Order: sequence, then structure tokens, then C-alpha cells
Amino acid sequence: ALQRPDGQPVPSPLVRTCSIAVNAAGECLARYDKLHLFDADVQDAQGRYRESDFFEPGQEVVTTTLGDLQVGMAICYDLRFPALAQRLVAAGAHLLVYPSAFTAVTGAAHWQLLLRATAVQTGCYVLGANQCGQHGPRRATYGHSMLVDPWGRVVDSLSDSPGALVAELDLATMNELRQSMPVQQHQRFRIEGPYDT
Repeated sequence: ALQRPDGQPVPSPLVRTCSIAVNAAGECLARYDKLHLFDADVQDAQGRYRESDFFEPGQEVVTTTLGDLQVGMAICYDLRFPALAQRLVAAGAHLLVYPSAFTAVTGAAHWQLLLRATAVQTGCYVLGANQCGQHGPRRATYGHSMLVDPWGRVVDSLSDSPGALVAELDLATMNELRQSMPVQQHQRFRIEGPYDT
């Protein structure tokens, strides 16, 4: 049976969407189960998406350390929820990672906009790794994976076909930006919800 991180079973027939952080030695360092499920109507051939029919949401905000980098883990639809990004930054994240399957329609409208806005609002690097291509007759994903710096500039991006993106992160400049514009310290609102501790 499928298990939650605490070892309890996920009730059949549901599963969880998860992201795994693996180090250079192949060891699993962290697991993040997607918090926000994509239940939406989209103007594409698929039309209606209801992840909650098949998936159980996760319960935890997850960061992990890869080398000298603190990584905040999220998945796809989570990109639309700035409170999660703020929680990841509060936990020390330098880089927010969003493995995704944004549709061709939602991707064209919002993918780059959301990645850049998240970077600016958090003072983090943001990496969006998005599926691309046609997935059967009714579903297509947007692609355009990209890395955005904390100033909102696209460091590098791919097209709508498979590829590899390799880029350097300048943490010293990120820290200077965070000191000169300390948005996190200026935050006056606290989000109260089931995942706040």
C-alpha cells in the first residue's frame, strides 16, 4: 500500500504526488507531497482537471540542504500560492523548485509571470521545470522550463521541447539584494492556517 511520510497508508484508490530531492551519491534527502491540488476548468481540449479525484494532498512544508544550498520544495499548482513560497523562505530557502505540468493554455498565460513574481516576492532563485509536448489527444503541456533570479530576471530558459538547463546561482548577490530590500522583515501579515506552526 502507498504510504504517507509518517508510515500511515494513503486510502485507496488515492495516491500522492511527490517530489524527491536526491544528492550526488543517489541518496534520498527529502520528500515533498504536493499540498495544493489542481481542481480547475481550463479552456483546452481536456477542459476539466480534478486532481482531488485521484490524489491526496500532502501536509508538510519541506526544505532540504543540497551542498551549500537550502532548497524549498513545491510542485506545479503550488506556484499559485505565495503563502507557501513565503513559508519556504522563512525556513531558509535560497532556491524554490517547482517541477510542473502546466498546461499549454495556463502555461502561455501565467508560467513566466508566476515564476518571476515568486522570485521577486521572495528574494529567491526560482526554478520551474515544466513538462512539454502532447500527452494524448486532449492534453498538452507548455514546457519553457526556466531559472529566474531574485530580481525577477530570467537567467536561462528552454523552449517547448525537451532540453537541459544549467546555470550558476549567485548567492552573494542574492544576499545583498535581501539586505538592501528586506521584504521578509517588512512582512506585517501572518497567514494563519492548518500548516502554520
